[in-house]
Amino acid sequence: MPEASTPEKRTYPRATAVVAGFIAGLVAGLIAYLFAGLVAGLIAYLFAGLVGFIIAFIIGAITASRATLLVNRAREQPS
Repeated sequence: MPEASTPEKRTYPRATAVVAGFIAGLVAGLIAYLFAGLVAGLIAYLFAGLVGFIIAFIIGAITASRATLLVNRAREQPS
């Protein structure tokens, strides 16, 4: 009994390589984009937190020193 001839499946190595490279580049780009966004977000968050802390510290130091001066002046004045 003769076997039925099946057509051979033709593959195109160049097209396969192009598609595989495109998919790999797309996935790598997406991962890099997400990672860069995460790192940039963390850096911005830390920088903003540090700047906020420094500003709050300066305002607190000025307010505390003025309050101390006012209290000392009030104690020095005779009633």
